[in-house]
Amino acid sequence: MGTVKADRPAYWLHCGLQCALACLAAAWLAIPSLCAAQSPEAATLLARHSALAPRMAASAFARPLVVDSGETGGRMHGEIYGELAHPFAPMAQRLTAPAAWCDVIVLHINVKGCAASASVVTVYSGRKFYEPLDRTYALRYSFRVAAARPDYLRVELAADSGPLGTSDYELVLEATPIGERTFVALRYAFRPSPGSRFATMSYLATLGSGKAGFTIVGRHKDGTPEWIGGVRGIVERNVMRNFLALDAWLATRDAPEEERTLRRLERMAALTEQYPAQLVEMPASEYVSTKQRERRDNVVRV
Repeated sequence: MGTVKADRPAYWLHCGLQCALACLAAAWLAIPSLCAAQSPEAATLLARHSALAPRMAASAFARPLVVDSGETGGRMHGEIYGELAHPFAPMAQRLTAPAAWCDVIVLHINVKGCAASASVVTVYSGRKFYEPLDRTYALRYSFRVAAARPDYLRVELAADSGPLGTSDYELVLEATPIGERTFVALRYAFRPSPGSRFATMSYLATLGSGKAGFTIVGRHKDGTPEWIGGVRGIVERNVMRNFLALDAWLATRDAPEEERTLRRLERMAALTEQYPAQLVEMPASEYVSTKQRERRDNVVRV
């Protein structure tokens, strides 16, 4: 043991040289190597994936998916952690462009139009049925690519203010590859106002009384899930719609341009119908025709 301590500097120098030579050989031969560096952000996200693996495996959503929500410091937030059956690299490359986010977000049933500049994504929000832009609220998100590495992507959209005095909006995407798939963490958050809380309570007592979220809070007598309701249910539905919109956009990104919009809408409608208790607001055909009309009529520019 004494000899090992005495020679420790030389020993570690020898190991370091061996690893360096191995990495150079791997790069020269163009083969994968365990010596490839992993960014700290990707390692953190993969650790979260490992921690959530049991919950994703037991998911009630017929896919590896976890939904969480809550209120912290007066700010409502919802998070989705899930796997997408799409490779990381092409997704990450496209999502660094603000215009691509418009293509994703506009699939949300309440989004009536979208426009993008180099640093701003303007989302026009309204009710579920067809509405022209002059009846919508323009929510202006600042757009920032916080990190774009070969194994990690983080994109942040933030808005200071929203309708009814709401504020502090946030939509954040993190992603990292897991084989040929991509692990995604998607966060949606905002700060309610007294006026918005009153309006939400009125909605939940009337038109929204039967609306459900995705967190299971119990079981009915027949064993079916009892889903969370209230404001947390609203937040969870919003973040799920954005997640499904991302999935629909990825699934159709390579479709011929003249077919892309219709395929994207049909894919979004099909994904939505997998969650009838939470997301279905109208027949799929009506959703598609409404969105096509909005796309035709609501052409906007920042």
